[in-house]
Formats: sequence, C-alpha cells, structure tokens
Amino acid sequence: MFDKALFVAFLLSTVRASGDFIVLHSPDSVQFTGNEEIDQSLLKELFTAALGYTVKQRGTWSGFSIINPFDLPVAVVGMAIEGVDSLESPTGMKFPLNVDEVEETTWQALSGRLEERDKNNTLVRIYLGDGVDALGQSALGELKPTAMDKSLKYLNLNNEEDRKFLEEVQLLHAIAKKVPSAIHVDSKPDVYWLVVSGLRPVLDLHGKDSPAVKEALSLLNNGLNDVCKAFMEVYDYKVLIAAFTNDASQVRHTRSVILERQIRDTTNSSSEPVSDDNDKNIGTTSEPEVPKETEHNKTRKLIKVEDLNLAKQYSPDYPIIFNILLWFGVAFFFSLLAICIAIASMDPGRDSIIYRMTSNRMKKDN
Repeated sequence: MFDKALFVAFLLSTVRASGDFIVLHSPDSVQFTGNEEIDQSLLKELFTAALGYTVKQRGTWSGFSIINPFDLPVAVVGMAIEGVDSLESPTGMKFPLNVDEVEETTWQALSGRLEERDKNNTLVRIYLGDGVDALGQSALGELKPTAMDKSLKYLNLNNEEDRKFLEEVQLLHAIAKKVPSAIHVDSKPDVYWLVVSGLRPVLDLHGKDSPAVKEALSLLNNGLNDVCKAFMEVYDYKVLIAAFTNDASQVRHTRSVILERQIRDTTNSSSEPVSDDNDKNIGTTSEPEVPKETEHNKTRKLIKVEDLNLAKQYSPDYPIIFNILLWFGVAFFFSLLAICIAIASMDPGRDSIIYRMTSNRMKKDN
C-alpha cells in the first residue's frame, strides 16, 4: 500500500502543471509577500477574502494577508491567459502557480459565492476569443477597437493565428477605454474576469522562443497594463488586479493520468483477495464485479467515505439559530445578574416595598 501511495505522489509531481500568478496591483489594505507556490483552486479563496467575505477554506497559502479589514478592495479584476506557462511580465509581483483546474471552474466558483450573498453584485466575464463581432455589445457596453497597428516586425496580419491574437489585444485596449464610462462605483464588491485565448496558437505557429512570440508577449503585457491603469483610476486604487496563466490541456492530462492509474489499481485489486488491514484504506472487496460497472464507480471504490475526514454537514440555518441562542443567553445572564445585585443592595427601610409587605401591620400613608 505504501508503495502505491509513493508512486501516486511521484506521478502527481511529474505531471504537475505550472504557471504564473502575477499581482499587478493591490491596495495597501492587503499585502502579498514571499514566493510560495499557490494552487489555482485557492484563487477563489484569495479573491473572496480580499473582498471581505468568509472563505470556504480548502488549503493554506502564506503569501497573502489582510492589513486593514476596514478598507478592503471594492473590486477584483482577474485576467486569465490560456494555453501558456509564463507571461514574462516586467511588472507586478510573481508567484508560481499550480494549475489544478480550468479557468472557467475558478470563475464559476468565485461568481457563485458572491451571488449567494448578494444578487446585485457586478459580475462580468469577457472571453476575448469570441472576437470583435461577438463583443461589439459586451457586458461593459459597446467596444470600439482601434485599427490594428500594421508596423509589426514579426507578427503577420495575413496569418489567421496572429490576426486573432492581435484582435484580442485591441479588445483589451478597447475595454480600457470603456471602463471609465461604463463602471459606476458603489459600495458593493465587483468582479471583472477577462480571458485571453489567442496567445497559444501564436506560440504553436512560431515557436516558444521565436521573435514573434516575444513581440506578442510585449503587446499583451502592454494591453494588460492599460486595463490595469483604467481600473485603478475608476476605483481610486481600491482594486485588486491579478493575471494568471492557465493551460487547460495540462490540467486534463494530469487528471487523465491519475484516473487511469486509479482504474488500473482498482481492476488489479478486485481480482485479488483483500485482507482486513488493506480494507481499512482501500474500499475494494473480493465480491464479484458488476458486469456493467463504469470507470467512475470503480474509482469511487478506492477510498471509504469515513477515510476522507470530511467535516460535519450543518443546516444553512445553523449559524442563525446559534447566534440567536448565544446572544439571548448573554443578555439574559447579565439582566439576571443586575436584578440580583439590585435586590441584594436594596435598603429595607420604611419606604421599601419589602418593609411594607413583611411588617405585621401594613403601613399606609395618611
């Protein structure tokens, strides 16, 4: 069993997808330090905490801390660059990123958490790969990209891959111009999510270290900085802006390799008798295999539910009832204490109700 666990750990390390997480701007109320790697699945926790909401903690990362909880960012701008490992950005604070989920999963989790708390939050996701025609009327309003710069050295507008990428860069500049007039700042947190997908085809066409890719990265970083400046001015610098790279193909490859290994282990273990000791860790038995058992069900047999160390499930009304009982108990205790102290210190004189009700002869004022 230990050998299998060691092999799975080694397998995870060999297929681990990597990327960059770059903080382009953060207000003074939140601080980023160190150089520790962060999982992409933790980005939603980071952004949620930066906006002042309670996180559903699934891991820890020491690179983020809240300095002033009373002056948190009022907006988060996330920019996902698909299909590449690094942006080679000359600005911002860079952290290694472990890409353990696709970009859209991160967005759905983040936007879903904000919608649970307030239906009126501004949640905008713009996929730049849809092109100029599809984004003529975007969530920010009508985007009017300027004409493409034809004084390019290595990128060629005659190549479809280059042309589509340059369209996305032009859309970034168009978004930067639209932000001041399209966004109205209020007290509710906002999230803006921009996805750039055209860089990967350029990289495949020209090669990773080619001058054309370097020119493309330079143009992309200029576009991202333009967007960053626009949001900073609109939100008076109280905005968290970050960019990260996300290679979805690496994520799918990682999951497929792990799943294949788990299915193979399940198939092998189902054909061998399983001892009591092994049954504590692996949920397979020596019973006959169901003929139409799916691969998904085989994988679920690997680990028992009690071995996952899951937290207890509570009703959504639990925190409400808990707070009602807690503060009622506190108020009742101090009220009873005040009454007891008042009665104990009361002077049993002639004008006291204690004197009047306990005297042998009831006193009555004439």
